[in-house]
Amino acid sequence: MPETIGWVGLGKMGMPMAQRLLREGHPLYIWARNPEQTLGLRKQGARIATDLVELAQRSQTLITILGDTHDVESVYKGLQPGVQPNTVFIDMTTAAPHAAPVLAEMITKKGAHFLDAPVTGGVAGAVNGTLTHFVGGNADILQRSSALLAQLGQRAVHCGPAGSGYRMKLVNQTIIAGIFLGLAEGMALARASHFDIELLTTALNKGTASGMLFNSYAERMMQGGGDITFTLGLLRKDLRLAEAEAELHQRPSQFLKFAVQCVNTACERFGAHAGIQMLSQLDS
Repeated sequence: MPETIGWVGLGKMGMPMAQRLLREGHPLYIWARNPEQTLGLRKQGARIATDLVELAQRSQTLITILGDTHDVESVYKGLQPGVQPNTVFIDMTTAAPHAAPVLAEMITKKGAHFLDAPVTGGVAGAVNGTLTHFVGGNADILQRSSALLAQLGQRAVHCGPAGSGYRMKLVNQTIIAGIFLGLAEGMALARASHFDIELLTTALNKGTASGMLFNSYAERMMQGGGDITFTLGLLRKDLRLAEAEAELHQRPSQFLKFAVQCVNTACERFGAHAGIQMLSQLDS
């Protein structure tokens, strides 16, 4: 029998991931602060836990993918009274690395297990099951969970002890921030040069500027619109975490300071819920 999964987090990433597990035949229990978020999954066969305690009691594996560190800490505090021995708790949020040992201790005191396993690959990766998980925690527990993670993504990379998955995600976000900012400036220059997206794609999509983010965002940045799959507010949160981590390791980053300033400006102008593509509109 497929194991029973508990799930918290039904945003742009979490919803399609939960749907994938339902299609794979897993009994799925869900909980959300806003019950309206659960309606679609209920129609697809998910069951609704009355509270976080019940969710923890019913789950063999419990997955969270939330907005920020505070959300994770709050949800885990609510889960704690219901934690059952040998349950695996997997947090896929981009969160502060210092939170992981605290969460792990909270869970292991009850005889259960904790992995931090944030993901990269975007909404398309969540829909198509092609995500990469960066995993911190016990390698044996990752091995136990590998078949389940393979239903959500194409790779699960063990990065070290608790907190290492969170840290690797911050490395990833630092790198992609440079790509986003460069792409935004390039698209602004392309507009000023009166290049259209067809010409840009023909000229650039096989060269050194090409890649997944170019393919995903070039047209949206040219237009300053389109689908919102990653928000300015979430990028700002991630970069603030990366900046704090760099300072903790006594490696302050001028780039991260600059990137946070740029995203702050975009948030102030367009709102934190606007898409990343609005970075290309700052000078317009």
